[in-house]
Amino acid sequence: MLAACCSLFTALSASVALGLDWVARLQLVPLALAGCTSALLAWVALTLLFGRLYCSWFCPMGAVQDIFARLPRLTRKLAFRHRYSYKRPLNRLRYAWLALVVAAWGVGVGLLLSLFDPYSAFGRVASRLVAPLWGWLWGNPVAVASVAAFAVAVVTLAAIGAAAAWRGRLYCNTLCPVGSALSLLSRHSLLHFDIDTDLCVNCGACGRVCKAECIDQADHVVDSSRCVMCFNCVAACNEKAIRYTANRKKLSIPLMQKVQQPATSSAAVKIDRRKFLATGLMLATAPALDSLADAAYTVEHKGEAPARLRPVVPPGRRSMKEFLERCTGCGLCVSHCPRKVLRPSAGELGWTSMLHPVMDYDRSYCLFDCTLCTELCPTEALQPLTPDEKHIFIIGHASVDWTKCVGCGICAHSCPRKAIEMVERPADTPKGGLRGPVARVNTDMCIGCGLCQYQCPAYPDKAILVNGIV
Repeated sequence: MLAACCSLFTALSASVALGLDWVARLQLVPLALAGCTSALLAWVALTLLFGRLYCSWFCPMGAVQDIFARLPRLTRKLAFRHRYSYKRPLNRLRYAWLALVVAAWGVGVGLLLSLFDPYSAFGRVASRLVAPLWGWLWGNPVAVASVAAFAVAVVTLAAIGAAAAWRGRLYCNTLCPVGSALSLLSRHSLLHFDIDTDLCVNCGACGRVCKAECIDQADHVVDSSRCVMCFNCVAACNEKAIRYTANRKKLSIPLMQKVQQPATSSAAVKIDRRKFLATGLMLATAPALDSLADAAYTVEHKGEAPARLRPVVPPGRRSMKEFLERCTGCGLCVSHCPRKVLRPSAGELGWTSMLHPVMDYDRSYCLFDCTLCTELCPTEALQPLTPDEKHIFIIGHASVDWTKCVGCGICAHSCPRKAIEMVERPADTPKGGLRGPVARVNTDMCIGCGLCQYQCPAYPDKAILVNGIV
């Protein structure tokens, strides 16, 4: 899975990427954002049956953590020196963080989900760090499309790698929203790891190799909500005392027995005052946050055009709001754009939507017949388009500043939609200004491919620019 997912983001051939797009469609956050209910229900059923299979066998970032966790433990001596030990679960942290990420996404702030979704984080690492290196090995030029995205990829890899080298799957059981969501199901899974206390000799071997730090050797209990199904404990136990089973071992000499609470118990329920106040505050401020997010979206994306150009996003979106909600900034479309016109945004779409793809027409343009980005998008933030649909899909409109137009006609000759014509320069041209014909754009025909802006020779400022549509 790691090799397949890495190939998806780094393949130099578009056909290879399209052949591997099923890998992205197995990942939980893209499935949720795409609204694939049947696939999500299948993952729920698998987790309730087998536990957190996704985290250990299907998540590419999980495999990356295992590599970093293994590096300081390559030899038996190093493994003993850096052995794991049981840690109490940080349930308040991980579930509060999960609630915050979901609530932020619900009010339109998708940045947290984009940064901490393991698939999207891996995608940025692969497309911003691995893909340029792979291309360089094949003799292709190395270019950084976005300094912000490159910095985020470096910090992500360094932080997750350091956490894994220190404490194994710490990220999975604290800040990963997918891991936290699956833990709610896996604690009730049918199959789980069970310790046979009649066979266990308390050697501690299982706990020393548990990278999820979920084996409580004192009570002989495995925390199923944190277990990532690596089976390291089974391999380490020489007594065969730990098993993956649907049963609970019944002790030959019971140590403890359940005591039923009387049905008429009048014991008072203790309420945590801080938790009560925090919950009340969240409920009270939720409507205000939602209104604030809507107002911010209206001002930022639906208001009057600012002095600067509105950014242009890839073709295939239903609406700008839905695109921003569904896109996780994984970088798959950016990595495989044949003309490299896409780059991760660095604030053009607002700070809540950083790393989402935008067009950069100063460095390239969108191919008229290319629909690759719409076919690869796993979250359906971009709907698949046919070439004929792409030819009429509007992503922006070009406009001409005739005071800067040199009248060369390159834009008119190269426009695939024939939306630009050369006309006489206005009569009120300032004395000493440019002479000759100027370009004029027919906005009814223009779709915003950016070829005119890319080829415009005017310097230092382009005479023709493409403005995105809301």
